[in-house]
Amino acid sequence: MLHSLVRSERRDRIIASATELALEGYDTCQIRSVAEAAGVSASTVYQYFPSKDDLLLACFYEWLWDFETEYRGDAGEADPFQRLLRVALTLTDRLCASPRLAEAMIRPYLYADGTAAIQADLVRQQTVRIFVGSVDEGNAAAMEIGAAEILSDVWMSNVAAFAQRRIDARELSERLVRTVGLFKR
Repeated sequence: MLHSLVRSERRDRIIASATELALEGYDTCQIRSVAEAAGVSASTVYQYFPSKDDLLLACFYEWLWDFETEYRGDAGEADPFQRLLRVALTLTDRLCASPRLAEAMIRPYLYADGTAAIQADLVRQQTVRIFVGSVDEGNAAAMEIGAAEILSDVWMSNVAAFAQRRIDARELSERLVRTVGLFKR
């Protein structure tokens, strides 16, 4: 029991250190730098995360999980698609507030392979869970779940465009508004 607690704390410290370094961008977040910041050896980091991309995707998952547990939207809004949009825009605002973090998180998502592909799928599932949670009042309809899945994919591709400086945060938000608007038709 104590051993697993120590492992969990060490893993959490590695993820926290990597997330802090990722605030400066993908290239700044190197395994050696993460290990040093977490107070462990590089080989210890590799025991938990086989690659830098796997580690950054774990950071992205934790960031999304933190958002889901901290965010409290307006449950009084009757229109589930308005709630979905509000959550998507809030999530976008928070991630886009740190463009280098957005780039560090989305880059491995786009190119994930091997074990990182498993982490990328967990990130997508978490994003879908956030969006479904915004429309779910105990029994989300198939249309609402489908909308959350589509919006997750649209959100990820547009965050990538933002991170690559092809669009700005305003355009990203406008694209989300248009996408959710299509669901209401």
